[in-house]
Amino acid sequence: MKFHVHFTYKVAEREKLLQLLQSGGLSADGQLKIIGAWLAVQTGIGFALIESKDAKAIYDMSSIWSDYGQITITPVVEATDV
Repeated sequence: MKFHVHFTYKVAEREKLLQLLQSGGLSADGQLKIIGAWLAVQTGIGFALIESKDAKAIYDMSSIWSDYGQITITPVVEATDV
């Protein structure tokens, strides 16, 4: 299943967050596939599209984000599948 992830981050944490993203720190031991992640650097907002069959992996990933800001995770389906 795919999930849209909307997150905020504290500007002071931006460099740590970038290092985490670049190091693959959100991979959750291979249980998550990060399809893409985007940052609006000046606003402290980011988006990601991830795929996973493991609810615990989603929880573990969201726990990591709690150090940086708030996170909202929404399950999504492709419009052609509806």
